[in-house]
Amino acid sequence: MYIIVIALALIGGVSTLLVGLSQENKKANPNYERKTKTNLTKLLVIYLVSLIAFVVIWMMFK
Repeated sequence: MYIIVIALALIGGVSTLLVGLSQENKKANPNYERKTKTNLTKLLVIYLVSLIAFVVIWMMFK
């Protein structure tokens, strides 16, 4: 079960990067490119905090 949750979080993080850095995204919304670094940083922080919280909770109940 834990492996599934971690795998989904990693897939979500990688997918976020791929969408944020894609050429199609830059063409469809040119203003997004100016905010790409900020947007990706916020999303990655959310993923990291979620992953760390999951590990801490998992360690507490182990």
